[in-house]
Amino acid sequence: MKQAAKVLKIQQALKGLEKISQEIHYKSCFEAEGFSSGLISFRPRKRSDPKQIKHRDKDVLCHVLRGSGRLRVDWRRIALTAGTICHIPKGTAHDFAAGTKGEMILFYSLIKTG
Repeated sequence: MKQAAKVLKIQQALKGLEKISQEIHYKSCFEAEGFSSGLISFRPRKRSDPKQIKHRDKDVLCHVLRGSGRLRVDWRRIALTAGTICHIPKGTAHDFAAGTKGEMILFYSLIKTG
């Protein structure tokens, strides 16, 4: 069965972010077999969290929509600003954090890769 096209108005979707923690709020936007995407907001935090995550069977593709911060990949820090797109291959340890000047908002996609 053919799925209908979906359209996302980012400003409207950002109003419906769910709180995961003091730092992280998110909203799932699109899902299909082997694919999911959404919006995630990172707020500044006082202490750095050493915890990183891995998606063992999914690549991560993120587009920084607003704000700035950093991506830590395999313990290496990469500065992020609005307009940056990053690809994280499956099985790669990573985490994101907002900069000190405010919230960083990403549009992410998780894509199942064999």
